[in-house]
Amino acid sequence: MRLFYPYLLLLLAGLASCKPSVETFYPIGTTPPGSTTGGGSVTQPGGGSTSTGTTPPQTGQPPINVPGGGGGNSGSGWTSVFNPNLPAPPAAPGVPRLVILSNAKVRVGVDLVAGGAITFLTDGPRGTNMINNFDLGRQLQTSLYSGPIPYVQNGKQPAFVWRNLGWNPVQTGDMHNNPAQVIGYQQLDSNRIYVKTIPLVWPLFNEPAECVMEHWLTLRDNVVHVRSRTQVNRRDTTQYEARAQEVPCAYLNAPLNQIVTYTGAQPFTNAPVVNLSAEKDMAVRQATENWTALLDKNGRGLGLHVPNQFRFVTGFLGSSSTGTEFDDPTSYQAATPLVVMDHNTVYEYEYNLIIGTVTDIRAFVYAQPRPETKPNFRFTNSRQGWHYYNTTDAGWPIQNELVVRWSRADLSKSAFSLKSPRVFWRAADLNKIYVQAAFTTAARTARFNWLKPGDGDFVGTPDRVVDFPIIGDGQMRTYEIDLTNRSGWDGLIYQIQLEATPGQEGPNDKIRLRSVTAERP
Repeated sequence: MRLFYPYLLLLLAGLASCKPSVETFYPIGTTPPGSTTGGGSVTQPGGGSTSTGTTPPQTGQPPINVPGGGGGNSGSGWTSVFNPNLPAPPAAPGVPRLVILSNAKVRVGVDLVAGGAITFLTDGPRGTNMINNFDLGRQLQTSLYSGPIPYVQNGKQPAFVWRNLGWNPVQTGDMHNNPAQVIGYQQLDSNRIYVKTIPLVWPLFNEPAECVMEHWLTLRDNVVHVRSRTQVNRRDTTQYEARAQEVPCAYLNAPLNQIVTYTGAQPFTNAPVVNLSAEKDMAVRQATENWTALLDKNGRGLGLHVPNQFRFVTGFLGSSSTGTEFDDPTSYQAATPLVVMDHNTVYEYEYNLIIGTVTDIRAFVYAQPRPETKPNFRFTNSRQGWHYYNTTDAGWPIQNELVVRWSRADLSKSAFSLKSPRVFWRAADLNKIYVQAAFTTAARTARFNWLKPGDGDFVGTPDRVVDFPIIGDGQMRTYEIDLTNRSGWDGLIYQIQLEATPGQEGPNDKIRLRSVTAERP
């Protein structure tokens, strides 16, 4: 999350029954905002620490501290679980640090003094911890992003090295080694945990973010299912442009350095996977089976499956393929959709962690509901992953349609657009697309644009666009976009967008977008 973000700047109901009826609340002994816990990490994240780590806990036995337990230079017990190379641990909590779920195939632990994030995960009940805990920017956790850039709160300026992150609530804590506060948790039964967290803004010093994160974990066989819900309550009501989120990010130890996924044109057929381990830099992957994996030299490790998500980032940080959970070298994988994060939004997602081999990972993924193979976006109560460039909508909550400014917010930029999430469609299966919308504009046409494999971005060349006729009287209509025999509409489609035909926009134009589908609504 932290170490590679400059790369991203360039590249860029479910388990409702799991919600606890009664939460267990307790105070965490963190330092109040504005006070000090020491000087932070001895090096900036990724700054070349020469630490070689320390002796890890006993294999298969995650340590659970008790109040006043020994360990570390403060006597708090913090350093026997977290990185002993980082200074100034907080006071010991009055509850166990780790809450563990375990069966014959997996042990998983959430840390109640690190935002309730996953800090412990083993292959088998006595395996070695996979999760990297070098600092509070690692772990396996939720990290969200929005504007402004730079982000200042309560007079606190962001650390210079992270000034371009903007608003960045991190589940575990901040760059100064201040942990986020867990305000409630409950072990629902032997297979389920619920945890509620006030995250910290990563680049600021001990500054709680204006949101609350909730996570429900369920252990089933060799899979940990996680459901996440974040309620944002920001005082700043500006709608900022979509940012790449980390939902979730997973930092694993250096030996899990084999980066594997499937990016081909025949998903869900057991076609050969690709090993991307030679590509160490952080890079966006079009994971056409909705998963990536970090494996060891024996081909075992952790698969990350996010339903209906195609945009992932993977990479490796460091030069060594050896190290413990407390060492700097680390492998990384994350689902990274672009999302408009409103000041009052409720953002929900879910994912699966699969322990085992590629065969195990695929067996699980293939048994899940498949992603849509044609457009079926109906904006009843969400944006369905749609987001914008250089324009805004009416904000959250979404009520049966997207109400979007059909013009440029910044006139110094040449265009604006409404963008779908990443998809995987075959053009041959889609002769027509239907746009149900009401335009208020003097324009006579609107533009439909698409992205194919190998395209760096959307382009306006004739083989990538269709200008279709519209009526700008504000009345809801269904527009049929006929793509039959259209030049360039072939092969695979990775994304679509709507925009004004060049020269046809006005300052007060708008669109009410109800659906984009392959079938007439």
